[in-house]
Amino acid sequence: MKKIILTILILLTTNIYLFSQDKKASSMYFGALTGTKINDFNNHFALDVDPLLYSFSIGAGAAWTKNNYVVGFDFLYSAAQNDNSEGEIQYVGFSNTLSLGYNVSKSKIWKIEPNLGVVINNNQLIVQNKNNTIFQNLVNNQLSGNIGLNVKAVGNNGLFTGLKIGYIIPFSGETEWENKVDGTASGLKDNVGSFYVQLNLGGLLNLNNEK
Repeated sequence: MKKIILTILILLTTNIYLFSQDKKASSMYFGALTGTKINDFNNHFALDVDPLLYSFSIGAGAAWTKNNYVVGFDFLYSAAQNDNSEGEIQYVGFSNTLSLGYNVSKSKIWKIEPNLGVVINNNQLIVQNKNNTIFQNLVNNQLSGNIGLNVKAVGNNGLFTGLKIGYIIPFSGETEWENKVDGTASGLKDNVGSFYVQLNLGGLLNLNNEK
C-alpha cells in the first residue's frame, strides 16, 4: 500500500512540474469552495447524541490544465455540531487533496472532469455533556483516496461557476479514534469516509504565450 501511495504522489507531482514548465495550451484555475460534507459515525461515544453530521465546509483550490488533463490541489475546513438534552458532539475536519482529472467535454464553455486523488484527511470529535462532567476529545487522521467529479461553466471573461461532488475513501477502512491529549487508543472505531458537495467559484488564467 505504501508503494502504491508513493507512486501516485510521484506521478501527480511530476504532472504538476511538467504543466508548470510547458505553458503552451495550458491554463490555471483559482477558486473558492463552499459546501457540505457528510460523516456518518457509529453511535458509540460517551453520550447518546446522533453522530450523523452534516458539516459546513469552506476552502480554496487551484488546478493546472494542459489539453484535457487537470492536476489540482485544494484544502478544506469543515465543522458540524449536533446536540440534545444530554449534551453535544462537535466535529472539525481538515483535508488537503491532490488530484488528477480529465475533461471529457468538447464544449468551450462546459468542463466535465472526473478525477482521482490522494487526501490527507484529519478528523476531530469533541463530546461533552451539559454539566461538563463527561468529555471526550478524539482524533482520527487518515491517508485517503478521493473519487470525484468537477463540472464548470467558464464564461468569456474567464470567470467560472462549478460544482464538485465526490467521496473520500480511507485506504485503511475502519480505523480507531485516539484520545487527542495523550494519543492513547479509545477502543472506538469508525470509517471516516465522507460524501461531499461543493460550490466552486473562481477564474481561469490562460498561460498560453502565443498571440
